Amino acid sequence: MESSTRERYLRTLMRYQEQHGREKASAIQERFWKDRERVVSESAEEIDWFPSWKKNQVLESLLEKTYRDLIREMELEGLP
Repeated sequence: MESSTRERYLRTLMRYQEQHGREKASAIQERFWKDRERVVSESAEEIDWFPSWKKNQVLESLLEKTYRDLIREMELEGLP
């Protein structure tokens, strides 16, 4: 079964931390949280009317590009 982009991001972040240290991994995670806040803020009106269980699914969809961009950045820094 194929894993979600979020799961792939988390696995990549763990490997990144092992190779580059906690400080650099924390910086990546901080960027994720800032991007997440921006996405939530920009999309609040569109997703607000969904039931809470669906809001999480919609939000994860909206965060796909953020996950992919951060994974790519970590891989470019030398992850196998």
